[in-house]
Amino acid sequence: MKTKKIVIDKSVFRGTSTSKLQEFVRNHFLILPDVLYYECVTSDEEQDKLLDRFKDVVLAGGFICPSRNEIIQKEAKDLSPYRSLVNLAEILAVKKTFQENSRPFNPKKIKLAYENELKMAQSIKDLADGFIQEYASKQPGLIAEIRKSDNSRAGRPERLVKWAEFVDSQDIHNASKKILKNITRFPEKYCLSDDWVSWHFLRLILILSMESTLFRGKGDTSGIISVEHNLQDITYILLLSRAEGLLTQDNGCSCLAKAAFPEKDIFSDINQVPEEYICNYS
Repeated sequence: MKTKKIVIDKSVFRGTSTSKLQEFVRNHFLILPDVLYYECVTSDEEQDKLLDRFKDVVLAGGFICPSRNEIIQKEAKDLSPYRSLVNLAEILAVKKTFQENSRPFNPKKIKLAYENELKMAQSIKDLADGFIQEYASKQPGLIAEIRKSDNSRAGRPERLVKWAEFVDSQDIHNASKKILKNITRFPEKYCLSDDWVSWHFLRLILILSMESTLFRGKGDTSGIISVEHNLQDITYILLLSRAEGLLTQDNGCSCLAKAAFPEKDIFSDINQVPEEYICNYS
């Protein structure tokens, strides 16, 4: 039987005790993604508490995985889909560091790296917005149709499903040649199908570009989440292309995950995770 992997975000990580998470990882394939580490590092009020929890959960058996950018850049370099989210050698190296250092964290380095990611994500988001506008110019009425959508908070789940269906009807590979053109020297051989993590990253960016188009059209930015928050949500959700479940209590993250990956499992609490996710490591 295939081992089911589950990703945890900050909302559930923060709201679950260290002891419960340690118990959970002893018989579940729990992934603590790079973006979770970033959110722990940049948490002003609870930084020490969350970083200690991160370290303790990894040492108890939690898995880490490369950053979103590392995964996408590796696909662009190798011109093939990224496979396993975890690398045993890297995990062992991190565990050794955690065991030997009581304070192994470098907040300044992590923050600088993530600021660079934000710049890249903003650039890609701008290109994606341009792609939607370009497509709309070839399909009269598209923007008007978008602006007819219910822009309430309650209408967001249905909206995101509609945006996902629209994006999935487009040629994502062709879009990648325009939007991700600076990532690889060989765009014709890159991001060829939904086997690629890059493909799903672009899908999520385009879905949120549709959402941005709605609010720009209505002259209201109150419903637009910040680029940083969007980027964090996308990074957690992106891993569902390689995992089976996501733990989140964030409504925006949950809505986008369900729209983009309707076949995957979304849980708001570790107690909701069914027995089929239990692993036997013995």
